Amino acid sequence: MQAFTLTALCGAFLLISAVQTQEDDTEYCDDCEDLPKNCSLSESITGGWLSYSEGGVEGSVLTYHCEPGHYAYPTSTRVCSASGEWSVMRQANGRMVAKATCKEMQCPAQLQLDDGVLWPRRQWFRPGEVQEFSCRNGFTLRGSAVRNCTLWGAWTGSAPVCDDQADDCSNPGTPPGALQTGDRFRVGEKVQYRCQASLVLLGSSERVCLESREWSGSEARCLAPFTFDVPESAARAMAGSLSGVMDVTSPEFKKRATTANFGRTINVGGGPSRLNIYILLDTSGSIKEAEFEKARKAVIALIHKLESYRVNMKFEIISYATEPKEIVQITSRLSGDVDHVLQELEEFDYKAEHGTKTGTNTHAALEMVYKRMGFLQVDKKSGFNETQHVMLIVTDGHSNRGNSPKLVLVKIRGLLGYRPSAPDTKRDLVDHTAEHLLDIYVFGVGDGVNMKELNALTSKKRDEQHIFILRDYNDLGKVFDKMISDSAVTMCGIAQEAGDDNPKKDYTRPWHVEITELFGQASKCKGSIVTENWILTAAHCFTPKAVQNPGTVKIIHGKEKETSASSVILHPQYNVRGLQHKKVKEFYDYDIALIKLKESIKLSAEARPICLPCTKPASSALKMDPNSTCDQHEKTLLPLEETLAHFLKEGFTRRATYIKTGSKRADCIKHAATIFNSNTTASVKDVITDRFLCTGGSQQYEDSLTCKGDSGGSLFLRKKHRYFQVAVVSWGNKIVCPAGDPVPADARDFHISVFSVLPWLKQHLNEELEFLPIAS
Repeated sequence: MQAFTLTALCGAFLLISAVQTQEDDTEYCDDCEDLPKNCSLSESITGGWLSYSEGGVEGSVLTYHCEPGHYAYPTSTRVCSASGEWSVMRQANGRMVAKATCKEMQCPAQLQLDDGVLWPRRQWFRPGEVQEFSCRNGFTLRGSAVRNCTLWGAWTGSAPVCDDQADDCSNPGTPPGALQTGDRFRVGEKVQYRCQASLVLLGSSERVCLESREWSGSEARCLAPFTFDVPESAARAMAGSLSGVMDVTSPEFKKRATTANFGRTINVGGGPSRLNIYILLDTSGSIKEAEFEKARKAVIALIHKLESYRVNMKFEIISYATEPKEIVQITSRLSGDVDHVLQELEEFDYKAEHGTKTGTNTHAALEMVYKRMGFLQVDKKSGFNETQHVMLIVTDGHSNRGNSPKLVLVKIRGLLGYRPSAPDTKRDLVDHTAEHLLDIYVFGVGDGVNMKELNALTSKKRDEQHIFILRDYNDLGKVFDKMISDSAVTMCGIAQEAGDDNPKKDYTRPWHVEITELFGQASKCKGSIVTENWILTAAHCFTPKAVQNPGTVKIIHGKEKETSASSVILHPQYNVRGLQHKKVKEFYDYDIALIKLKESIKLSAEARPICLPCTKPASSALKMDPNSTCDQHEKTLLPLEETLAHFLKEGFTRRATYIKTGSKRADCIKHAATIFNSNTTASVKDVITDRFLCTGGSQQYEDSLTCKGDSGGSLFLRKKHRYFQVAVVSWGNKIVCPAGDPVPADARDFHISVFSVLPWLKQHLNEELEFLPIAS
């Protein structure tokens, strides 16, 4: 990936263009004869079946379906026209086809391996078949020695390369389905690629060995018209650039000056970035309402994700058909108000705005982007030339109105000082490698995508992929959801949310750790990552031997990665025997501890810190003024007398409960008396000090209760799509596990509030976490 420094500002352009795809609630019509219809319902496909979205009336979508490992040829969908005819099916060469067929998915073969041997040699492989690779003596194989053809027409592993590292640049290799010309890899030398018939080249068709001894442009790949990118792969490909930029431009931790594993942009300068986001929604006539709603939903989800970052955002949202229409204007004072932006987007009626002007004028939409960029360029307060501009274009690639979109992109690049490196603008030889402040991504959606046209619009950068071909808008939503919140992000309180297709694993609660003491005298406990070197947990989890011999304490984090403690620090006022003089056997006031790790945790999607209130990172996550007070944090996180919170049980299951404050707290803590001996002289307030938060016993909610083994874990809240730890799980007055019998009505849990021990936390964590001023 290319590297550059971004000082303070960060900007983005998002272009969304919808295409026609099948609706989720497609009806399989066995009795559609009663419906008004224009088109015949007697169509068929060899080897498969079909469905109709609206029973054959004008605008209805006919969708062909095939078994896994097969695809509908030459198209998967057709549209009913006003004349009562289904849209014509054509091959890639333009020849008409009368009947659709289900064909077996195939993978294009590796055709070329310089200085190596590939076997077997043929042009196509069926799913389940393999191709093997080896190199001649003196050459080292990079990539996969064996690759498998998958059901979706893509290979496992990575393309093989045989390299002796004798030239200035390493051998860039040749992707499956392509041939490479140029076998010298010295500075200034070029390699060119072309794909076999029926495949389209994506990425750079020509690359140059630069003085930095790296190749210009992006890796080429050859894609068949019937294949699509898997959403998870597309999201991973973007994680190192877009979400990497979002993360590392937001310095959350003190003394963290490098982010080699989390993207390509480094900013150690301080304040929050500013992100100018241009969202363009294609609402042309080919867009059915269901597809537009999927696009709108995907964009809304993306905006919510962006809101969780330390970025001051402003939005320009444009709907375009024959003409563009502004939904939100970036020059408005409300363009940075996410709630206002989302409201305007949700209320927008694209049918009323565009009426009968239903063409697709991508040029006009980009022209509006260019004009807004020009306004920002002359505004000295906007920091235009210090802004990272990211454009996402999601379209079917067929502009049928206006001039070529490429002409506007040349002007947009010109605003940033980027000029074509080749005078022949008819060819796609522009080197976008050095365009550090601009990234243009393109998402082509549907099987009618003009991949060649879309590829001409994208950025071409080293080790990055900027063009993605998706099957439908459901896949678009998945990519937008994953590309911002996953592997490239290390800020506090960010977690990948568990969905229906994503079982609840550790990376959905990445701060969670398991703690074991090898002496065996203490039960297994939980804890939470608060920085890469510190774990927060409960004091009662440790025996005196563990405190004296911290190396015996083991911490499991992320995907079963283990580290040990260099020190275990109990709160100095913790004393489990502190009320024995009042006949209280166990006393858990100040039941909190810190573990300093022997080896730092490598922050990743599987292991990230949770946000601690009353710190600068928490202020950023809460979108509060950097000079906000600790009291403001507490009121923001615990605003009600019953506040929803969560804790984690075995298997990383999240359980809901309610924290009782104000007038509700007195009723909650009185049930602690059920543990008192008959001869005790202690009062409830002696045992349940002001440092405890109380949960359980809600009348209008169903509260979960902790079990043995949950101790030391975080009691946490979700605000602004970020997670904040407000307490450490300590003890409960009833044994409620294993589940089975009805939970006693007087069962309550008690947790040490982090607000009550902030001076102690600051004493130990101040070198890594910047705390807000704490009143004495």
